[in-house]
Amino acid sequence: MKTAPFALVACLLFAAATAGAAEGEGAYSIRVKGRGFDERCVRLDAGESIRYRFSADVPVDFNIHFHRGKEVFYPVEARASRAADASFTAPHADTYCLMWERAGDGAATIDGSVDRIAR
Repeated sequence: MKTAPFALVACLLFAAATAGAAEGEGAYSIRVKGRGFDERCVRLDAGESIRYRFSADVPVDFNIHFHRGKEVFYPVEARASRAADASFTAPHADTYCLMWERAGDGAATIDGSVDRIAR
């Protein structure tokens, strides 16, 4: 049996660690390319709440959405935002994604956090 080269194993471990860091709760700093997007998703039970905060160096479109088959629903939408400090309560159990989209040219740097609110 052959063993994988050390560099390949290190790359796979790094990719697995950084993939999980791009989603969910906690503090983040992301860079969204022009005409691109990024998102963080969190599973919430009905009645659970999160507090989300962000600040962007240029305007970004922001939403919180969830999927039902091929349909996408947007309980929160904001166009051309540079900041938010708000909470969201899940109307039903689902995975909710917070998404930032840079509609214009040039990248956006977005810093913030997503924190679960204790019941």
